[in-house]
Amino acid sequence: MKRFTVLTALIAIPAIVLAALPAAAAAPTVTHSSTTVLTTNGRTALTYTGYMNGESFQQDGIVTYQGRQYAAFWDQNGYVNLSRRQVPSGAWSHLRLTDYVTTSTDSHNTISIGIAPSDGTIHLAFDTHSSQFRYRKSVAGLATAASWSTASFGAVQTKLTGTSMDVVTYPQFFAHPDGSLQLAIRTGYSGTGDEVLYEYKAGAWSYIGEFIDGTTAGNNAYLFGIEYDNYDPAAPLLHVTWTVRETSNASTNHDLYYAYSKDKGRTWRNNAGTVIATTGSTPLASNAAGLKVWTIDQNRGLINQESQVVDAAGIVHVLASHLPASAASNTDFTAARESAVLVHYWRDKASKVWHQTYTPFLERSARGDIAVDAKDNLYVVSGDSSTRKLHIQTASKASGWADWVIRYTSSAVYYSDPLIDHQRLKTLGTLSFFAPRYGGSQIDVQDWSVSG
Repeated sequence: MKRFTVLTALIAIPAIVLAALPAAAAAPTVTHSSTTVLTTNGRTALTYTGYMNGESFQQDGIVTYQGRQYAAFWDQNGYVNLSRRQVPSGAWSHLRLTDYVTTSTDSHNTISIGIAPSDGTIHLAFDTHSSQFRYRKSVAGLATAASWSTASFGAVQTKLTGTSMDVVTYPQFFAHPDGSLQLAIRTGYSGTGDEVLYEYKAGAWSYIGEFIDGTTAGNNAYLFGIEYDNYDPAAPLLHVTWTVRETSNASTNHDLYYAYSKDKGRTWRNNAGTVIATTGSTPLASNAAGLKVWTIDQNRGLINQESQVVDAAGIVHVLASHLPASAASNTDFTAARESAVLVHYWRDKASKVWHQTYTPFLERSARGDIAVDAKDNLYVVSGDSSTRKLHIQTASKASGWADWVIRYTSSAVYYSDPLIDHQRLKTLGTLSFFAPRYGGSQIDVQDWSVSG
């Protein structure tokens, strides 16, 4: 069933699809390969309905690079742990970095991993929620070195350049195909904050500037994700999507916004391709009408920072969750989440049309992760905070991603947000994900082969 609605003159006509969800022959299947235990000593504090290990905004919490898989977690004593193994089935090796200890129990204070292809350094950003930045990096070449130790990492730093980083949250690393590494991070607070951009190359960080301005309008952007495509390796595009929050109350989350850059985040274009912003001088306005690609009103149970992925054809996919169109608005965010369903949004690169597909999948207070394989089929791993079960859902490119179907449901032992290893699925064909068990102490990594 389809219907079409015009939003603005600058936005291509969006298409709305209600997913057909009986068993779908075209949707990829998954076959369990292994489950390994990353730790049984994870941090157990539960805040904001999640753990410090396993939150949707970790970019990345688990990632494969040149045949090794890396994962990071906090242990119960408050230390950062970095683990790695040779894929597909090597044993985990662990580093416990004991020169810094957190006192936080705040689930926003996660650990994000970045790997710079230019020099093989591993970067860790951690333990920050509207507070001082905390970061450390490894020696060059560690990402591919045969041996490693705690001495492979430098001291904890509180800024990357001369620019102060005293009130920041949500560090997100992403690499450009030229080998440089970038970092997006929020400055300010929930309901009044900006997004700024840094770049690492030639062994040093530089400050590029503010690229989304929320404080002028008294709100903040929450990113679904920020990453490069590989549609044209000679001219990769940087895609960013977000929702806007007007106050610290999550019920004021609203709408889906989109922009992209052709020059590593220096200038930004709207959905139509028009340059409308310059980082550092005239940034994107967080709630600009010309950047909104789908209307989602306030009080719709829209949760921030679910997930984004870009496929090989340059098509941007966003996983969001909010109330279905038929449900009445609800000012009680917690109550609204009980009826919120997973929704897939995607932008056709050629036509610039945005599409929406509703699914019936529920998460309650949890969030899911969306990823793509080499054939541009989609995979979602999501939790349900009420049942404590994980689900794997898939959809095929052949169907226009309209044949979403559940391929796996776990036993009732998982909680918080699962994290997919995007690189391993895209390049090696294995759906591998980080999954905290209920209680927080045990963290599993599940591996699934995919076909379809």
